[in-house]
Amino acid sequence: MSNRFAAGLSSIKEKSGKAPAAPEAPAAAPASSQSAPSRKGKVVISAYFDAAVRQQFAILAIKQEKSQAAMMAEALNLLFERHGEPPIAKA
Repeated sequence: MSNRFAAGLSSIKEKSGKAPAAPEAPAAAPASSQSAPSRKGKVVISAYFDAAVRQQFAILAIKQEKSQAAMMAEALNLLFERHGEPPIAKA
């Protein structure tokens, strides 16, 4: 539950007399500190596409028996090479 939502809910309960005011909970740690070790030192690259693009990409990954991350690394490396850059993307 977000802190804003929890605060609003507590306020409504207080005003209705259904619950005593509760102390605010400490803020949750940022997601980056709780990420998997395999993501350490990595960043997200994302973009929005039509749902059909995602579906076709997933199907292609299955047909190639590769992960979507491996397929994305391959695509980025092809793009880098096309523009004269070294292929450095790894899944």
